[in-house]
Amino acid sequence: MAELALPKPLSEDVQKAFEAIRKQHDLRALDEEESGGGSDNLPNGVYGFTYSPAQENYPLFNRRDLRSYEGHKLADGSLFLLGFLTAAEKQTFDSASGEATIHLFAEPEGEAKEMVRVPMTRVLGAVEHSQRGNQGLEVKVSAAS
Repeated sequence: MAELALPKPLSEDVQKAFEAIRKQHDLRALDEEESGGGSDNLPNGVYGFTYSPAQENYPLFNRRDLRSYEGHKLADGSLFLLGFLTAAEKQTFDSASGEATIHLFAEPEGEAKEMVRVPMTRVLGAVEHSQRGNQGLEVKVSAAS
């Protein structure tokens, strides 16, 4: 049986990439009172972290923890989930002409080093796997626009 290993801290490059996306979309961190609220009920223009990615009204918290996914709620209320894909799955995600399945990781993992923003409007369903199996979050997405 595979053991859950503590992930290394995010690299400076990955941290800067997250910060650039937040700045590009003028997002602020959740404050203490907002932390833990469902994404549908949070104000627009915020980001946070979740262990329940791709679920309806997933909760966002104001602190990153081990293998939590970053979620964004833009100024227009649209929701995005950030994560990492392999190069092959990123190509599938970017060019899918129909439904496709990807394996999204909260942090760079093995060959999954390509950062992506997944619009929740494209998520058709998800299956969470044990972190020990290193399979990531299995997400069924609709066609790319």
